[in-house]
This record gives sequence, structure tokens and C-alpha cells, in this order.
Amino acid sequence: MVMCRRITYFILMALFLLFNSSSVFAKEFSFAQISDVHYSLSDSYPAKYLYFLKSSIIKKNPDFVVFLGDNVAKSREEDVIGFMQSIYSLRLPYYVVLGNTDAHKLSGIEKEIYLDIVTTFNHNQKEQETDYYFQPNKDVICVVLDVTPNFAPSKHGEISDEQIAWLDNLLSKNSKKMFFIFHHCPLVPPRVEYQLSMFNAEKYREMLDKHSNVVLISSGHYRQSAISQDEKGIRHISAPAFEEVPHSYQLIKVIYDKKRFRYPKNIEVLVENVKV
Repeated sequence: MVMCRRITYFILMALFLLFNSSSVFAKEFSFAQISDVHYSLSDSYPAKYLYFLKSSIIKKNPDFVVFLGDNVAKSREEDVIGFMQSIYSLRLPYYVVLGNTDAHKLSGIEKEIYLDIVTTFNHNQKEQETDYYFQPNKDVICVVLDVTPNFAPSKHGEISDEQIAWLDNLLSKNSKKMFFIFHHCPLVPPRVEYQLSMFNAEKYREMLDKHSNVVLISSGHYRQSAISQDEKGIRHISAPAFEEVPHSYQLIKVIYDKKRFRYPKNIEVLVENVKV
């Protein structure tokens, strides 16, 4: 009887220590992502709802915010300035992704001018690069990629061999960190639609297959809220178009155990669609 009690005691103590040790290593963070705002100075509709968006995000208080591209309706300098002025008072770290309506040489402003405006308003984006990364905490690296063509507007996304090589190198050098990738056009779309697909997608997938530390890839472009998970465990999250009713964005909460975060399947990702 005494032996049974001792065994029971040790089992309970082991479970207690296991539970408490895992809770010590459990961490979480959240971020908001907004896509396809299509801001325009000639249309008060998007500007009006940007005000409510800021109020909603400030109440939710995520760790950072990402605008997933097509931030302006047309590639015009005055609209980019207006958009950046509208989100300037967000009071949270925010980052801007290029979409296919934002900047291009043929019928709009060049990407260099777009970035001049963005970096003037946004102190988080100090370097004038369309591809960059930031670290919200020491466990996480967030990568922003520009998958839009340089010369003319196009609904097709495209990722270059140089971008793939850059990301491959970054993933290899930081194999013990979790990666979150943001670009406008999705790698894995929420529905089949050839005119919106990404060129060079197969090479992109092949590179990602070499790594096990990519948790999710977020995008917009398809104007549809959707979540899928591939064989590697990577979540592919498609954001709704903010300009369309019901004017919603996504709040994403990430929960992970520091001892086990090297594989996407060990990380909990919760996605909430928030109406403003």
C-alpha cells in the first residue's frame, strides 16, 4: 500500500513538473493583416473605414500590423501619401507590402518613389527595399517579399530567382527561428484562377521544401478569406479585401512552445476575421 502511494505520488509530481515546465516555455504573439484597401483621395469610402480600422486594431493591440498590398486604387503619388497619412496614427509597428496596383513604371509611380513615401512616414521601414525582414521577437523572423512586376501592372504575381536565393539563404542561416512570409499574390491560391497565379511558383515551392521552419505565408490579391495547410505543415492564409463589405481584416494569434517550435505542425495558429 505504501509503495503504491509512493508510485502515485511520483507520477503526480512528474505530471506537475511536466505541465509547469511546458507552461514556462509556452509563448504567444499576435498580428493583424489587412489587404486590398484600394485607398483613393477621390473616394471617401476607403478613407472612412480606415478610421474605424485603426480604432479596431488599437483595441485588439496586436504586436504588429501588415498591409498586404493593393494599398491604393491607382499608382499615384498623392494617393500613396494619403494612404500613409491615414495609417500614420496607428501607434503600433506596421509594415507595408507592395501590391500590383501600388507601383509600376508604365502607368504609375516607380517603386523607388513609392518607397520614398512609405519610409518617410513609416519609421519601421528604414531601408528603401521592396524585399526585407523584421523581427517582432527573438524567436521569429518576418519576411516581406515584392512579387509584383516592375514595368507594367499585371494581375499575375512573379517571384525571381534572386528573391528565391535570398530567402533560401536567410532560412538556412536562421534555421532555429520561425519564419512568417508576407506577399501580395499567394503561392497557394484559395481557388483556381490562372490570371491571378504566380509565375515561378514551382521553384519557390522547391526551395521551401528544403526547410522546416516556415510557419505561414500570408497574402491577399484573391479577395477571399481562406486557410489551407500543405504537406510541410505551412499555413497558407488568404486575406479578404478590406475595401469590400463587410470591411474586415484578419487577427492572427500564434502560440508555440520554445522547445518544439522548429516544425510548423507544433505551432498553433488561430485566425479571426474582424469586421470594423
